Amino acid sequence: MKVVAAIDSFKGSATSAELNQAVLSGFSDQWETRSIPIADGGEGSMAAVIAALGGNYETVSVTAPLGGKLQARMLVTKIKEEKIALIESAEVIGLQLVEPSDETTRNSSSFGLGQMVLAACRQGVKKIYLTLGGSGTSDGGVGFLLALGATIQRNERMENNPLLQAESLALSQLNPLLAQIDLFALADVTNPYFGNQGFAQVFGPQKGASQETIQQLDQQAKRLAEHIKRTTGIDLEVPGAGAAGGLGGAVRLAGGQLVPGFATIASLIGFEEKIKEADLLITGEGRIDGQTAGGKVPYGVALLAHKHQVPVVAICGSRSDDLGKLPQLLSAVFCIQQGPISLTEAMEKKRTLVNAQQTAQAIAGFVEQWQKKTESDASNRTE
Repeated sequence: MKVVAAIDSFKGSATSAELNQAVLSGFSDQWETRSIPIADGGEGSMAAVIAALGGNYETVSVTAPLGGKLQARMLVTKIKEEKIALIESAEVIGLQLVEPSDETTRNSSSFGLGQMVLAACRQGVKKIYLTLGGSGTSDGGVGFLLALGATIQRNERMENNPLLQAESLALSQLNPLLAQIDLFALADVTNPYFGNQGFAQVFGPQKGASQETIQQLDQQAKRLAEHIKRTTGIDLEVPGAGAAGGLGGAVRLAGGQLVPGFATIASLIGFEEKIKEADLLITGEGRIDGQTAGGKVPYGVALLAHKHQVPVVAICGSRSDDLGKLPQLLSAVFCIQQGPISLTEAMEKKRTLVNAQQTAQAIAGFVEQWQKKTESDASNRTE
């Protein structure tokens, strides 16, 4: 029998590759095993792609979210002899690089991410894939666009967040290198650029913004979006434009496209072809709940496996009672915890990997016993 492990990273605990290895070590030698590191367009996307395609990490010196210099990585690889780059926005403007606060929100910029895109263009790539998960900025992507050559008319505000400074935005001087590449932004959120579901009002609180700052950001985003629509015809009041603090909209203004995260990573690494002959597929993520069906790894894996009648079992660090549409696609969902435990203890890497292995042993044991009984019943019927 063949078992495939394709588990998303448990954020803050263990990587996809580590979890896959731990789970597969719980299966006996009678199983053929395969690990497929996977991601949904957030943390771990570069690791998933380099595991499948090879390539090189290139380090680039860029501007950090709050100024100063930052050394950030991008992946350069090839698909069918076509050179591509993959950039994780979290490497450049991630929440882990800043202290969430109102002051941070008012002074951070996505400028460095635009610098990364230009650095990738200079590598001679044909396509750039930009993952938008885990961003720590809320500048509407204006800093990103400034790095690409856009210009703004500035007001008298002293904050360094360029969205708060912008009276207007012009795209006429965007770097001509952008015309030589296809730019794709990986995101599964559907938030528009402004309004009740816009990036400021929905994601501002988790980045430490005060209500006053959230209101100012949203007002500026609305004003800028209306100006852009008048001058370019591009509408930012569309699903996904509010991804990553407005970077979804900025990518559209730079001539790029928004694409689904998991589906894009899965396509790049040839995921479907690798799983269709499996007898069992193990997937999972740190927490499985009703939001998992919104483009997260377990849902995407289960959809593809379902096409080929491959049973899927999911593991997680925690789960909710309501799993939404997931029960229609998953044979079972197992929480790996062995008993009552604090969140801090549960997220310890060693504990996570041991628990994942033990859970896999239980799954494998059940399947093996079921297989023996099935074979025994079939043998008895033929006698």
